[in-house]
Amino acid sequence: MRKLLTLLVPLLVFTAAALWWTHAASRGVPTTPPAPAGSAGARSPALGTLQATPQAQAYRERQRFEAEAKDFFARAASLRAVERSERADALKRQIDRYEAAAGLSAGEALLLRTALVKATVDDPAQQAAEVAVIADRYRSHADQRMAAFAAQQANDPRFQSYKAREAQVVAEVMAATTIPAGLTRDQYLRQRLQEERERAYAP
Repeated sequence: MRKLLTLLVPLLVFTAAALWWTHAASRGVPTTPPAPAGSAGARSPALGTLQATPQAQAYRERQRFEAEAKDFFARAASLRAVERSERADALKRQIDRYEAAAGLSAGEALLLRTALVKATVDDPAQQAAEVAVIADRYRSHADQRMAAFAAQQANDPRFQSYKAREAQVVAEVMAATTIPAGLTRDQYLRQRLQEERERAYAP
């Protein structure tokens, strides 16, 4: 298993980093709108005010983070060990910050952290071991979130009401001898269950 991970991790990490950057870049928009014709790039007071808003500043910070990540992954192999380590640590802190603020999904953060291991750890066996630790940590967090969600649902009277009706609806649809025209039994069941969910969670 370790040999398989050693072979697969470099390819998976490179692909993951490329996919993350492509996805991140696809969300970008210009930081400033085109200047009106004949303005020679002059800024209006309103535009200056807009660019000073917290949202605009946060956007520019995010663009810098993504640009720094792209540059690091492109140049990591050519950097001196000290610079590579320092830049990787800085990116880790940024990842921590964005993930804590929900600016990165767990999946995006996992891809970036895994890519950082590939970029900073030379030994394939150590790479595989560190990637496994990261994956286990995220899997554990996901299990904890699912358990918390299940506990919340169990204490929600609306959910309990829906679950009670769910079993009845399934039994009714499975026993039905006729189904509304144009629907399969599965489609009709999904429709009925959706109606029950909407009814249970209606304000």
